[in-house]
Amino acid sequence: KKGMFDADRIIDEIGKPDWDRMLMAAAIAASIPDHIAEAAHSTEWAPEVLFYALLDKDEEIRERQLLAVAGNMGGDSEAQVRSLLKAGGLASPEQRLPLFEMAFPALKRRPAGFVTQVLDTVQALVDADGEIDVFEYLLARVISMHLREAHHPHQVRVSGKRSISACREECLAVLAILARHGQADDKGVGAAFAAGIVVLGFDAGEAVPAVDDWVRALDTALPKLDGLKSGEKEKLVKAMAEVVSHDGRLAATEMELLRVCCDLIHVPLPLLTAPPQTSLRS
Repeated sequence: KKGMFDADRIIDEIGKPDWDRMLMAAAIAASIPDHIAEAAHSTEWAPEVLFYALLDKDEEIRERQLLAVAGNMGGDSEAQVRSLLKAGGLASPEQRLPLFEMAFPALKRRPAGFVTQVLDTVQALVDADGEIDVFEYLLARVISMHLREAHHPHQVRVSGKRSISACREECLAVLAILARHGQADDKGVGAAFAAGIVVLGFDAGEAVPAVDDWVRALDTALPKLDGLKSGEKEKLVKAMAEVVSHDGRLAATEMELLRVCCDLIHVPLPLLTAPPQTSLRS
């Protein structure tokens, strides 16, 4: 279901001349070999591309992950993941989000029961190293949301009646998490956070809240922020984009986090997988 939001326009309105340049740099850094891209776009290989993107650089953990693929999806699926690994090497951090963007539409065409099986496998791969990173969080939450909405389309609402002032704590937590994932030091975190909260109409001198468990904080905040009024959602997306683009560069983690926050409040961002020679917001 298409939302009422034009995220291209929202990001255009931020008015940052270097936004295009940063997106272009991100797309070029993420350039994916043709055969891997072809696999990602195919209904048959899309799940294996997601598993491939989750493979750990530690060989022992990776073997545990491949064992989990075989156990959950069968030996053929494991063989496909191994062949992607052999052909393309490990996916770079910059390639993981574009691979997800390529594979997800093909995955959604599969029956719900199969997608649930894929989600269970994703969870097994994530659990293999006992830690969760932003991309793993993105994958699990976005697949879960789309599964739920495919089963209950009448329950999907792209906006609600809440105001930013009524969700002040949640807004501050999300902006703090974005700032902390994108900046190397406290000074950078404070500056990026301040740039975001000014967009929301809050005082620039506001202290950055401490967020001990970012996974739990996002799981709590994003469902509430999904109930913002449409104009308030636009303001929040502008604030989030302001935070991640504050230092003039886009790290893979920042793009993944911006993507998941926007997806889970039903404001899907423009894709990053357009060929570099064309506009990335076409």
